[in-house]
Amino acid sequence: MLILKKLTLAPLFLIAFALFVYQLIPLLKSYDLIFSLSINTFISLLILSFLISISCLLFVIFATLAQDLKIALPVSLISALIPMLFLEPALGLIFAVAIFISFLLTYLSLDVSLKSYLTFKPESILGPSIRHLSGLLILSFCLIYFLSTSKIIAQAGFQIPDSLIETALKMTPLDLATEQSSPAPQLPAISQEQIDLLKQNPELLRQSGLDPAILDTLNQPQSKAGSPQNLTQDLIKQTVKDQIQSFIKPYVNFVPAGLAILLFLTLQSLTSLINLLIYPLLWIIFYILEKTGFVKFETEQRPVRKMIV
Repeated sequence: MLILKKLTLAPLFLIAFALFVYQLIPLLKSYDLIFSLSINTFISLLILSFLISISCLLFVIFATLAQDLKIALPVSLISALIPMLFLEPALGLIFAVAIFISFLLTYLSLDVSLKSYLTFKPESILGPSIRHLSGLLILSFCLIYFLSTSKIIAQAGFQIPDSLIETALKMTPLDLATEQSSPAPQLPAISQEQIDLLKQNPELLRQSGLDPAILDTLNQPQSKAGSPQNLTQDLIKQTVKDQIQSFIKPYVNFVPAGLAILLFLTLQSLTSLINLLIYPLLWIIFYILEKTGFVKFETEQRPVRKMIV
């Protein structure tokens, strides 16, 4: 019965951790998501950071209630095997080893804290372990992301996503108001009879340096896709993209490491903000556990040795 009580939070932890690993899959398929500045990307990273924090919270509370390596070790091993179900064997094995080491180090550090505290304050005893574990999990995932991105770039090369170029151009203050407000230049209207006459005498156009094929485009409405403004924007986008690609080309081998560092800083920042809510949540959880009789606290009086001169 006591073992079942200590394993109460293990299923919740495994479910939360499985959701966390499942949420990682889209990030490993492409590097485009890192460059996206859309609200959907921010929400995805926020959900991922939330699952990291919840997984760390549940594991630390589970380890605190268990306080037994024989119980915590199998649960840690099962959680480490979860990535093998979603990732390819090589990446899954590396991720599994990194996760298992992270959980083991966290448990050993937490065990020292639980044996040396004087007054049980969950926010001060368990809070640092949650922060450290979240950092280790993010670091483990960034290692896998680095290996996955390196493989993708080695096979298909590195291309700046068009969405990033378009977003950058939209944020660039270009003075296009005059061009947008002024009407596009129009050719003088020519009647159909005049066009037919010119078609019968194409030499007249050639003498003027014109191609007779231009007659087929006269008096036809100009499509929006081929408007001068859109053509100019496409030309600017392609020019900027080519310049950036030329600049990055000598350093393409460092791109996976740069992307991994960028992802680490992003997830670490988001989890740090979310972990601010962990401290009051820890107090609430253990308050409920105490009131329901799930855990009990004892007050001890210990002799204190003081030096007097």
